[in-house]
This record gives sequence, structure tokens and C-alpha cells, in this order.
Amino acid sequence: MRFLIYFTYLCSLLSVAQSPSSIQLSSQAKVSILTCAPGQNELYSQFGHSAMRIKDPENNIDKVYNYGTFDFDTPNFYLKFTRGQLLYELSVYDYKYFPYRYYIEKRWVKEQILNLTTEENQQVFDFLEWNALPENKKYYYDFFYDNCANKMYEVIEKSIGNIQFDYSKFPKDYTHRDLIHQYLAHNSWGTFGIDLALGAVIDKKATFKQYMFLPDYVHLGISNSTLNNKAIVAKDHFLLPDYHLEIPKTNFFISPIFVSLALLFTSLYFLFIKKKGRLWFYSLSILYGITGLVIFALWFLTDHSTTKMNFNILWANPLLMALPFVSKQFQSKIIWLFVSFAFAFVWIAAIGYQIFNLPIYLFALGLLPMYYFVAMQK
Repeated sequence: MRFLIYFTYLCSLLSVAQSPSSIQLSSQAKVSILTCAPGQNELYSQFGHSAMRIKDPENNIDKVYNYGTFDFDTPNFYLKFTRGQLLYELSVYDYKYFPYRYYIEKRWVKEQILNLTTEENQQVFDFLEWNALPENKKYYYDFFYDNCANKMYEVIEKSIGNIQFDYSKFPKDYTHRDLIHQYLAHNSWGTFGIDLALGAVIDKKATFKQYMFLPDYVHLGISNSTLNNKAIVAKDHFLLPDYHLEIPKTNFFISPIFVSLALLFTSLYFLFIKKKGRLWFYSLSILYGITGLVIFALWFLTDHSTTKMNFNILWANPLLMALPFVSKQFQSKIIWLFVSFAFAFVWIAAIGYQIFNLPIYLFALGLLPMYYFVAMQK
């Protein structure tokens, strides 16, 4: 998959290098929005993809404008990616390169040809060409508020005018967390990881326009909308067939629920049957503390807007890393601090301020035998 991203990036460099500085589109030109099915392999592909296409047979143009690319050769790539400081960019390349990845992964691609005048087509084309210039193509990606899907209606509104969206087919009262859960398998590590890393800020009700960080909702939102008092979509069809993809099922025996239950019952075994287990409980304390350190870093040390206000830190607390290394007398004192954190976690969940999934509750519950073990030490 990394090869495909490199290949796409190389194609974009070649296309930009060869593209003319100014072209007048013909009356045969068409602007369309491409919506791609969710993937089933990498987590980042499970929400689908959006891109824009400009086709003009008279000028021998058939280009894709893709806002979902980045440069692996960026200095400190992984650090910037982790801290939310990685610049994404608009890549431009020939359409013939675009469907390959989706074809081999059996992911459908839909095309909505927009109902625009020749002048409006030109305005969109000019904006995209300007946006693709080296000095303009980079932007700070935000999964919810500035991504490949958001850019589709943003390009139209910046180049032509405001779209009058029809939200009548949108489900009501969804949060951002509700929306992303539609694309994730229940009891999967992807779902667990997202719910562990993202904070309460994504549990507020989203506006209908905010639904369109997802490509499927861009497609649905554009379908029945108008621009300058006319329907914005002239034709909606499949470029690659509908393969009727389903969210892959999770193997229960390697799932978060199974692992969390295994940890819980192992702790109960050491506590009530063997009646010892200092090494086990101290190892567990360090593991939970490291998890808390990651949550802390995502909240306070990155620019990600969605990792703030994450109250998973109440059960996966960084201070747990220090528990094995302090005296027993001090352990018995500070263990009540962690118990109070646990009550706060339950209270936040009860009032619905942040939504947690079942595996998170089970992992949090797995701490209670450890708290009891430490509290009862003499």
C-alpha cells in the first residue's frame, strides 16, 4: 500500500510538471465528484475517499484532484504525523491512474457529474489549478474538519458560490463518534483504539454540514442539493461496480473484549486463588500507566483537536507507572486517589459527557483487583 501512495505521489509530480499554466475549457468539459467505497484493510481507508475530476475531451484533459496525499520524505515525518503537524497536499494526476487501487481492492467508485455552466466549470478548474501550485497545495489536515471530503464542497463554494444543501436524508442527532462507528467493526481494535484516543469533544451533536467529513455524506448531501437555483448533480453513476462490501467481522479470541476479560480473570485468579501476584499486578500497573501516558501526550502535546478532553485518562492514568516503585506505605495512601479517579470515570460515563465502548469499561474494571491487592498489602 505504501508503494501505491508513492506511485500516486509520483504521478502527481509528473502531471503538475507537464500541466499548462492556463487553459480555457471547452463546452464539453465536465466537473465531477468521485466517491470511493470504504476499504477493509488499513484503518485510514475504512471511511472511504473523495476526489474531484475534470474531464475535457477537446483539450485532452482528464485529471483527478486528490486532497488526501502527503509526502513520506517530509523531515520528521512520523513525529509530525503523531503531533498533528503533518502537511497534506493536493495532488493532480491523470484519471487513468486513479481507479487502479480501488479496482484491486474491489471498492466501488461513484461519479457525480455536476450540472455546471461552461463558465462555472472554468471557475472550478481555475481554482483547482491555483490550489495545486507548489505554494498553495499544502494544508493542515484535520480528520473531522479539513479532509479530502470537506474539500469537495469547499472547492465549489470558494469558486462558484454557496450550495443549498438538502439534508432531508441525513440521520438526525448524530455525534462525530456515532458517525465514525458506522464504518467500524464492533469489538475491533480499530474501534477500541479510536475510542481510547479521541476525547469528549467528538461526543457533541454534529451539524448536518459537519457530517460531510465522510465521503458517503458528501455524496448524499450533494445528490439533492442546488446551486444558483438549479440541481447541482447532472448524472450519478458507478465508475467501478458496487461490490456490496461489508464491514469485516472480528475474531472474538483476539478481540478487545476477549483480551480485557482475560486480564480481568487472570487478576481475579491471582487475587483470590493464588492469593499473591505482585509481579502480575505491578506489570499491569505499568502497562496501564504507559497507556495513560499516550493519552496524556495526545491531549496536551499534540495539535490534534479531537484528542482533547479525553477522560480515559481517569482509568489509564500515567501515575500508575510509578506505583510499583514507591513504598508500600505510600502505595496504600495513593491507591485511594486512583479509586476516586475510577468513581469520576463512572460519573462522566453516566452523565454522557464522554461515550466509552464496552471493552474500555472492561479494561477499566480490570484495575479493581489490582487496587484491592495494593490496598490490602501490609
